[in-house]
Amino acid sequence: MVVIRQHGTNSELFDISRFLVDVDRFVQPDSWHITIDDCMGDRALEIEQLTAAGLSMSDGEFRELYSGIYQTIDGRFIGHAGGARVFELLAVDSSFWKVTGSPTFESHMLATYGACQRA
Repeated sequence: MVVIRQHGTNSELFDISRFLVDVDRFVQPDSWHITIDDCMGDRALEIEQLTAAGLSMSDGEFRELYSGIYQTIDGRFIGHAGGARVFELLAVDSSFWKVTGSPTFESHMLATYGACQRA
């Protein structure tokens, strides 16, 4: 597991919409299990209510559902491929992401987005 920043040096936001390129390159999930406590964007309240107890869906359904969200404040995204868990992205308090996956995926995410410097 690695911990990466949620905000870049120029106040750039690192969130799921940006991570999908990395996910597609390294892990290519066929389904997701998500639990969103707090997010911002189109359908945010609906998504929070739908996923409060966790919700599983296909990759396509996830991308459609979450397409209008620009920031995840607190949420968990677990990707599955062939029935096996292949990664997890955990947004914590709009401060950082905990990323769990293959060593290659974790290394890429850390190098691309930078380590979170927590106090």
